[in-house]
Amino acid sequence: MRATLKRLGWALGALALAPATLTAQVTERISMDEAIGLFAENSLALRIARADAEEIQGIARQSKSYFNPALTVVHETLGRGEDDYWETTVGLEQTIEWPGRTTARGRAARYTAGAAGAEFRADSLRLAFDVRAAYAATWAAEAGEAVLKGTAEVIAGVAEDAERRLEEGDISGYDARRLRLERIRIEGDVLSAALASGAARRHLATLVLGDSEITEIGPADPLLGIPPEVPPDAALSSVAGRPDIEAATGALEAARASVSAAANGWITDPTFLLGYKDQADGFSGAALTVALPLPLFDRRGGAADGARARQSAASASLDLRTREARTDVLSASDRYEVTRQRLGRIGDDLVDEAQALLTAAGAAYDEGEMSLLELLDAARAFRDTRLTAVSLTADTWIAYYDLLRAMGRAPEEDR
Repeated sequence: MRATLKRLGWALGALALAPATLTAQVTERISMDEAIGLFAENSLALRIARADAEEIQGIARQSKSYFNPALTVVHETLGRGEDDYWETTVGLEQTIEWPGRTTARGRAARYTAGAAGAEFRADSLRLAFDVRAAYAATWAAEAGEAVLKGTAEVIAGVAEDAERRLEEGDISGYDARRLRLERIRIEGDVLSAALASGAARRHLATLVLGDSEITEIGPADPLLGIPPEVPPDAALSSVAGRPDIEAATGALEAARASVSAAANGWITDPTFLLGYKDQADGFSGAALTVALPLPLFDRRGGAADGARARQSAASASLDLRTREARTDVLSASDRYEVTRQRLGRIGDDLVDEAQALLTAAGAAYDEGEMSLLELLDAARAFRDTRLTAVSLTADTWIAYYDLLRAMGRAPEEDR
């Protein structure tokens, strides 16, 4: 039995080295790049964001459209007694907008459409980060489950050996009961970890597969190593290039153009009617009509005030977004630096030391130099160390992805 326990200690180390490939349930496996590709093709949230942007862009294009001409045909038939008379006029009617107003409307539409596109890019970065974070969280859940399964196997072997030794009188009843309780507890932890892994895989599938029949997606590749260093100054300098800042800047420029268009709104647009008239008495010729509305009651003052208010709000929104973006980058940078430094201090050495401790404890137990409870303590130490390393690795990669999101970039841009 003691040799079996030693082999289980080695098995626990193997589980810890390749947690992402060990799961009790058959699951569709994909890489991070494949997950992002599937997300781009199938994400319902991304589809909604794209449709919202296209709606705004369509409305913006429509707002800069020019007035359509109107074809008019007027035929008048008059009579008095036996005398008949008629007139026919064929004309083309066109409203002419003042050039400055047309230019301002076009500029506002162009900036509005550009802001919508930038807002969509910001949504895309945020949603893609959710996928990367879910991928890392799923890896961590499966890796933690694998570590707990290996620990449970060791404790089960220890508990079985304890029952035999209890019958032989080599250990006390207290030690045996303590091992039984520990076995029950770790088996419960394994079940909880299995539930967490399944939930994480289903969440990842929801993000990347849309309405596919596949309900669980798991990572094919483990998270290895430490993400690259990102200096805080470089991170902060990227604020101006964030797509949400670009969107807010575009919204402000659109609002300014709207103010320009509304400033002379009291000047009405003339309408010209150029036509040809033919009369029953043989007279015919060109006809010109000019209609110029008089701004006596509606001088478009409310529209101008509204445009200025929108410009003020857009300016404040840009300032607010810029401040929030700086805070977002600084917070993400601090969080990434802390987790990266912690992961660098732990590294693989601490995990190797815990593995060596467990192996040495197994050997000492085989030689009768260590008690069952001491061997159990060594297994728990390895479990806690490995779980800490798994959790910190996932947290560090998620913090790295979050920092890139805050900078308005994607991991692919650093390759």
